[in-house]
Amino acid sequence: MKSIKIAKHFICFLCLNLFFPTLYAYQYEEMSFPELECTIIHTEEHLNSIGRANSVMLIENIIDISSKFNTQQEYYLKGYSYNLLGKIHFLNKEYKKALKEYKIAELFIKELEGHSELIIDVNNNIALVYLEGFNKPARALKRIKNIYESSENLDKYYKHSLELNLANIYLKTRNYRKAYRLLKKCQKYFSQDSEHINELLITYLGFGEYYKIHNNYNSAIRHFEEAASIAEKNKMFRQAMTIYKKYEELLVKIGRQDRAYAILKKYTKHHETALETEKLETNQFKDKLVVSNKNNSIQTQKAKQSQTVSIFTLTLLILCLILFCFFIYNHRKTKVLGESLALRNKELKISKEKSDRLAAVKTKFISTVSHELRTPLYGVVGLSSILMERIKDEENHKFIKLMKFSADHLLNLINDVLQVTKMESYEISLDKAPYNIKNLADDIKNSFEYQADKNGNTLHLNFDKNIPNSLIGDQVRLSQIFINLISNANKFTKNGNIWLNFINPVIIDNKVKITFEIKDDGRGIPVDKQELIFDKFSQADAKDHTTGTGLGLNIVKKLVNLHGGDIKIKSKPGEGSNFYFSISFEVDPANKEENNIINNSKDCIPLLNEEEYTILIVEDNKINQIVTQNVLKTKGYRSQIADDGLIAVEMSKSNSYDLILMDLNMPNMGGMEATKIIREFNPNIPIIALTASDTQDTVQAILNPDSGFSDFLRKPYKNQEFFNKIESNLNRTISKAS
Repeated sequence: MKSIKIAKHFICFLCLNLFFPTLYAYQYEEMSFPELECTIIHTEEHLNSIGRANSVMLIENIIDISSKFNTQQEYYLKGYSYNLLGKIHFLNKEYKKALKEYKIAELFIKELEGHSELIIDVNNNIALVYLEGFNKPARALKRIKNIYESSENLDKYYKHSLELNLANIYLKTRNYRKAYRLLKKCQKYFSQDSEHINELLITYLGFGEYYKIHNNYNSAIRHFEEAASIAEKNKMFRQAMTIYKKYEELLVKIGRQDRAYAILKKYTKHHETALETEKLETNQFKDKLVVSNKNNSIQTQKAKQSQTVSIFTLTLLILCLILFCFFIYNHRKTKVLGESLALRNKELKISKEKSDRLAAVKTKFISTVSHELRTPLYGVVGLSSILMERIKDEENHKFIKLMKFSADHLLNLINDVLQVTKMESYEISLDKAPYNIKNLADDIKNSFEYQADKNGNTLHLNFDKNIPNSLIGDQVRLSQIFINLISNANKFTKNGNIWLNFINPVIIDNKVKITFEIKDDGRGIPVDKQELIFDKFSQADAKDHTTGTGLGLNIVKKLVNLHGGDIKIKSKPGEGSNFYFSISFEVDPANKEENNIINNSKDCIPLLNEEEYTILIVEDNKINQIVTQNVLKTKGYRSQIADDGLIAVEMSKSNSYDLILMDLNMPNMGGMEATKIIREFNPNIPIIALTASDTQDTVQAILNPDSGFSDFLRKPYKNQEFFNKIESNLNRTISKAS
């Protein structure tokens, strides 16, 4: 019966060779048996670079011309070729077609003498189809165990390949102990050779499934990430999609939705890359058709010159028939690929729109909530500052000081939330301005001495004298890094030491690379927690209620990366922690220190008599009106109140003011509209925007020359910063008038 089946297939292929020779067979007709065998092997090893469509066309041509060899050679080429066709269909997840090709390959190789490795490979592939394609682990196990137990003197690679498949089947059939033992053996073998990338990837994926089943989520995550790294490094996009899908399901299961969202974005990215790759393969396939058609025309012309009219007519008819058949085949293939591509593009578009919509909603929600929280907090911080100035008795002053500390702490938490939102929305970029880094280091140390003293800590500053003082960069973002790290060190250190080190400058041309260290001798961080503490909402000890929101170190890592650095940590429990990173800066070529002193003296000359100036406060919040008016009163400024933009316009027409403090969000008329109207009849008066929102859109709208604003200030603000803004704008007006 087996011989009859082989004969049937042989007759079918013989008929195809006689009546329907492919357009490209002539490229391989002159090849010997070893050359064709090497071509199949090369195609299998470089499947990704050749392309699946091109590989199918090449293998089908080899099948067509294999009948010119003796029976054993022909059966070997066809068995090997159909096995490879099955693998291509398996990669495309066309499991029925794959099983069909493997069955044909099995019919041919059963008639061969020797070639045990090919027999093992075909049976192994059939088992994979039953396991992955039809979810029939019992049938897969039966076939693999039969090969594994009946085959002697197996090559090491094939033996471990069979064991890898057995391990995956044991996972499906809940025989976990055997699965784990086989996975360990496979990991040890496949990790020794870089040619076994796909098998090593499947091994790590199997470990991930094993640890996921046993609720060892950290180990499962580690192995999923290892498998994903291998897939990305070797551009195995479809495999990467499978890994990230399993990884995302695990993260959702354990409640880490933020990380799951990031993994889902990676899945979407690889989905898009896979579609682009398949589209490229299709275009290459079409290009090869064009080239082959040209080559075929040349062959046809040669045949015309050497054949009689009757043979020419017959050849032309056969050629037309072949072209028609190939056109039908190509049309169907292209239609299927086009429909598949259109469907995947539609799915990707829907997924992207959903992702963008969710990101926009989240950004808007957090921005709105932050604005609504910071507006009343401005009143709390301002009133507490005023009360601290007015009330001097020790007991009440202590309570007010505690209230202000709590308000400042709440403000820092809100700023952290807003900072993370802006980073996720790609709204943060580094400013470039000259500043004195030595002064920055001194200011940071001085601002933390009181907080460190409360915990009994001593704060040390080590500043390398070889570091240039004047640099160009973003001192605000840089100070945010140090503030978060020092605050974190002080939080977990009691009666100890904290070091802020600016060391090891490397100066090349006009750039300097500086190493920064924030060290402490506190309680330290366990090794298994050191990679997690930089994630959002992660804490070294979830039971410790002093650890805050878990946003500080995440912000630090992103800001260091934004500067082009990479933060690292050395820590042991009980021995303290050392956070360190290196950042390159431009050295200010001019002597900016003297210029800054001169410029500051020009821009911020203290006003001789503040009582001579009247400021209009445009603010709808009653508490904020009281705060701003009383803060101005401490310096002697006169002020008047406008409850909204409409009233501010009328008051500006009938009164003469020296400066206007304009809130943005107000009823009846907002600050933006009111400012534009005031500029129509008073183009010179300084107007400073006061806003509790610092989103990119808001800041860009204020800084737009057409907005009419002279400057802006975020609420809540420090009093010194507030008065510097006022004095700077009043001085600017005075200099213009003079």
